[in-house]
Amino acid sequence: MFLAPFRTAAARPWVAALVALTLLTFTSPAFAGWEEIAKDDGVTVYRKDVPGRDLPVFKGVMTMNVGVIHLLAVLDDVPHSTEWMANCVEASLVAQKGPYERIVYNRTDAPWPVSDRDVVITSKVTVNKEKKTVIINFHSIKDSRKGEVEDVVRMPRLKGHYKFTVLSKDKTRVEYQIDADPGGSLPDFIIRMASEDLPRETLVGLKGKAVAASKSGKY
Repeated sequence: MFLAPFRTAAARPWVAALVALTLLTFTSPAFAGWEEIAKDDGVTVYRKDVPGRDLPVFKGVMTMNVGVIHLLAVLDDVPHSTEWMANCVEASLVAQKGPYERIVYNRTDAPWPVSDRDVVITSKVTVNKEKKTVIINFHSIKDSRKGEVEDVVRMPRLKGHYKFTVLSKDKTRVEYQIDADPGGSLPDFIIRMASEDLPRETLVGLKGKAVAASKSGKY
């Protein structure tokens, strides 16, 4: 799900650095332990079993013909995450911890009679100019500023990342990984099915929003 770099003046130097990045010859990372389970809409989805857990970790990988700056700008616009993030019906900024860290609230729609899920997450951005990557790691936390909502299940665990690798000025490889425990009493097979779709739907949505924004100049 979910976060991104920031608009503050302190963040502008690294944005400028990203704009200046040149073509990268990309070498695929090791996928030890990962199983490819789907390839659709330009997204390859993988799963990885974790000992002691019923649910695996999922990730999607997609190469997008859009510059990394446009992708980061879309992620930075937290309230409008509902327009592209899979099943997201509410998103808000809880706190800004600095130019590279923030706390965000997200609520995910679930079909009746299943209760919606929500989560408070903290994220941190890491930029590596040598490797031409931007990694946004996030994980769920407890925060008194955003208490539990009636009839909504607070997710006990959510952890993951977005990894952007600059391939050229107008091409970016995007990896979205998610490790989630939605909580509540849901059959594992339902959770598994939803989790498999999440990386693909989120990456396709991000691409569509970023392409549209890059053409219109509106974020």
